[in-house]
Amino acid sequence: MKRGNGFSLIELMTAIAILTIVVGATVGALIQAQRTANSVVLAANVQENLRAGMHFLVRDLMQAGEGMPPGGVSIPLTSAGASNLNRPGIITPVTTFPTTYTVLPVITPGYTLGQDAKTVSTSTNAVLDGGLKTDIINILYADNTLSDASGHYLNSFPVASASSPTCSGTINASGTSVTLASSCFTMPGTPTPIGVGNLLLFTNGNGTALEYVTSVSGQTINFAAGDPAGLNGLSATTYPDGTVQAMQASTTTTTITRVWMISYYIDSTTNPSCPQLIRQVNYPGYPSAAPVNPPQPIGDCIENLSFSYDITGSSAPAGTYTIGPGDAPTPISPDSPSQIRAVNVTLEARSEYPFTGAPGSDYFHNSLSTQVSVRSMSFVNDFTTKTTASPGP
Repeated sequence: MKRGNGFSLIELMTAIAILTIVVGATVGALIQAQRTANSVVLAANVQENLRAGMHFLVRDLMQAGEGMPPGGVSIPLTSAGASNLNRPGIITPVTTFPTTYTVLPVITPGYTLGQDAKTVSTSTNAVLDGGLKTDIINILYADNTLSDASGHYLNSFPVASASSPTCSGTINASGTSVTLASSCFTMPGTPTPIGVGNLLLFTNGNGTALEYVTSVSGQTINFAAGDPAGLNGLSATTYPDGTVQAMQASTTTTTITRVWMISYYIDSTTNPSCPQLIRQVNYPGYPSAAPVNPPQPIGDCIENLSFSYDITGSSAPAGTYTIGPGDAPTPISPDSPSQIRAVNVTLEARSEYPFTGAPGSDYFHNSLSTQVSVRSMSFVNDFTTKTTASPGP
């Protein structure tokens, strides 16, 4: 009898077994490929946040001190020599620059003065806080791009001058406003016009002073009291140094320069599960209802920010810096921030989402470090010569 067409049970079972093996291998390969692709995306995400933050940090540190007085900017001092200048940013609990400062340096370190470094547990998604404090930094440099339609830069001419070109500007005797001559600088300037929230540096033979712009009306720039920096409306009687009113004691020619104060810190309070690296331009709080310079996040899930500094010509006793003045977390007296020649920056970050794979899930973690030479502070004489050496006994 002729056999009918079809497969035997053994053939069918063999075919099913082979198909199962092929499908299983294919699915396994697809799952592995998906995990690999996911890991690449998460790793790229970490790198993107690290590089974005480092890009801004390096750019601002490269400009630190540009166009600024070599010794720093005078700040308001009481007759007892104490200062009380607010420090920008949501930096808790630090709210002021060191009260011992007589000048504001172009780089102000903030070792362990920032908010806590925080991460997330992969098993419970709980926020973990080990109490490690992050660092902060404040950077000061002049705006060398501000000009008017005639190509005049703000600091090209003094406020008032009888020489050519004639500048017939005036500074209010109390230091609450300045009116610029349109022939020397036409307000508000370009490419970024002078506006509320700007910091203006006054310079003359008596010294320097910073003022916070609270309003602009035509050619007149006003500096009303109550600004978030604590710079305006200070009487020369109470603050004999570091105020515009005190600088007006003579007819010394005065020039004005716009400066930027850039602050970096970690905000681990707004979203503790994904802290952000913040870049703050000047001060965020005026007017408080609608900040003119709100904090700008430039990196997500940045878990730590730390700095160390190369201190040139250290006059501190040997052993003061445990790992040497070339990697100091902060200048230690008698050294000062004016001796900083390079800044070492380290950012630590994690992925925004966990990587799921055998045997469990975890976040990608990575770090990025670099050193930035502060070019405006780098050109100093580090060598003792016959003319610079102190006379011997």
